[in-house]
Amino acid sequence: MKIFVKAFLISLILMNLNCANQRSPTGGPKDSIPPILISSIPPNGALNFDNDWIELSFDDDINTTSLKRNLVISPLTELKYTAKTKKNKVRIEFEERLLDSTTYTFNFLQGVTDFTEKNPVINLSLALSTGPYIDSLFIKGTISELYTQLPASGVLVGLYSYSDSLDLTIDKPLYFSTTNDSGAYVINNVKYGRYKIFAFNDENNNFTFNSESETYGLKPSFVLLSSGLDSVNLIVNSIDSRPLNFISSRSFGRYYDVRYSKPITFYQLAYLSPYKYTFYHQLQDEFTSIRIFPPLDTLYNQNSDSSQIIMTVYDTIHQKSLDTLIVKFLSSQRPPTPPTSNIHTQAINASQYEVSLSFDKPIALFDSLSVLLNTDTLLPITPIDVERYHWNYNRTELSFKISLNWSILQDSLNHQLQKLHQQDSLIPDHRMLKLTSISFDSTCFTDADGLNLSRILIKLVKKEISDFGTLHVKAKTAKKSFIIQILDTENKLIAERQNQTTFTIEYLHPGTYKLRVLIDNNLDGVWSVGNFIDDSTPENIYLYPKPTKISANWEISIDDLTF
Repeated sequence: MKIFVKAFLISLILMNLNCANQRSPTGGPKDSIPPILISSIPPNGALNFDNDWIELSFDDDINTTSLKRNLVISPLTELKYTAKTKKNKVRIEFEERLLDSTTYTFNFLQGVTDFTEKNPVINLSLALSTGPYIDSLFIKGTISELYTQLPASGVLVGLYSYSDSLDLTIDKPLYFSTTNDSGAYVINNVKYGRYKIFAFNDENNNFTFNSESETYGLKPSFVLLSSGLDSVNLIVNSIDSRPLNFISSRSFGRYYDVRYSKPITFYQLAYLSPYKYTFYHQLQDEFTSIRIFPPLDTLYNQNSDSSQIIMTVYDTIHQKSLDTLIVKFLSSQRPPTPPTSNIHTQAINASQYEVSLSFDKPIALFDSLSVLLNTDTLLPITPIDVERYHWNYNRTELSFKISLNWSILQDSLNHQLQKLHQQDSLIPDHRMLKLTSISFDSTCFTDADGLNLSRILIKLVKKEISDFGTLHVKAKTAKKSFIIQILDTENKLIAERQNQTTFTIEYLHPGTYKLRVLIDNNLDGVWSVGNFIDDSTPENIYLYPKPTKISANWEISIDDLTF
């Protein structure tokens, strides 16, 4: 009996201990529902507002630690305020009086979240007027990207008070909105007036356009907003629109460097008389500076010789800088770096190949007799038959086309094998030739520092006509000036035709291709990306909606290209 009583007491104690140590259950779904606004003082759209505070109430406890960074008041103002939060309410107290007869819109962005999971209230805004009516004009539309034609989300669309002194890189918009995932935007409660419409990707959230790095788009001139506007659609693109300015020119080690404020797409050197020497030169990797090399001429005296040149440079939007420089080199004990190269080969058809070589320094001397065709150990090494060597402006890229008669090479190889087979039956009397090589001897290239490149070997694989596909294109359009482009999946230009509605592209490598049409709206023969400085927009682009798969030994026709 005593044993039974003891066991009962122990069980009772354990049960009480378990009850005393109960814990909240773990796990369960994470709260992803943001708070919902249930009321505001004043209500949205209130008139004749003359209070010095507003208050918003929600259905859940809130957090407003990021409110100062997020709350934007339109028209954009530096109005000072303090925010006080208690459980599910936030009160904003103004430190100065609101302007008379003005409609204010409070955009909270991500500034109000729930207390635990920090889920932001969606599309939280409040409009009120200090006068007898509330501004009710609006502008809405969509924003899309220029080259992809896809919706551009998260883009700030601003309305600026239009004037001749407006500077989009300094001024901030009076009214604004941001695009949703579908690229749509709407700006409400706008006052009657003239506005500039400008959209940009405000990466640093300062409401100021950075022309160096931020994507942008605009509507030319201005709009007179007297009623609501629908379908104000803009195209955005990333263009470095800063002014092109000369920064400096100076000796740097054994070289002379000329630096500019932004990347350069093209440049030219012109020598002023009298001059004795010409220079090799190149764009540096960042494309903002041009390096000039000292002459290799042994008569050149670095201590006394100098040259006067005119440097003309252009940027991506065709801005131009023209500068006169005096080039003088200093002695340097620093040895030059050995030259390097990159190689690219492409079969144009079954017998012709395009070869390109790019060098990290300009090539001063090129010995074409040291370019040899090396097919097989049984065949003699011979100079190649090149249609034409082509150098770019600063001699850092060499390209050429070579035609190969694979039948002759195959016959020559078989002829040698047959002779050997007669002497030794273990040697086959034929062998299929699948590739050949182009060799550039170590004396072939001498760079602008006087150094030779190491031997270069390029392999060319034999191709058959059946290895390629063919694309037939037939377009329907009333446009007078346009360019139809064939692009690969990496948007590399493969071929293009200007003002042709019917054409054929032969010898396409198997793969997937895209069609893009650049439309020359102003009929000047050049497709333009536009520029906010001269208030111009990009000319139109049409993207054929379906990718085109090209298979080997197949012909594909596109006859529904309409733009």
